[in-house]
Amino acid sequence: MLEIEKVKEKITQLDESEAKSLLMIMYARLDTAINGTGGDEFIKKTIIDLFDIYKRLPDKKELKK
Repeated sequence: MLEIEKVKEKITQLDESEAKSLLMIMYARLDTAINGTGGDEFIKKTIIDLFDIYKRLPDKKELKK
């Protein structure tokens, strides 16, 4: 299965509260990157960190086994 398919599956397993929390984390990180004084390198690190959040989402189907 492609990585994007795995991530899509994990996202669909999120409940409403988890999804809202993830959106709040993303917004806070993006706001800091855009409005902060960290520069281009900080923005790049933020993007990579946000991308990695999706990779680290738990697969709830695997947890139930």
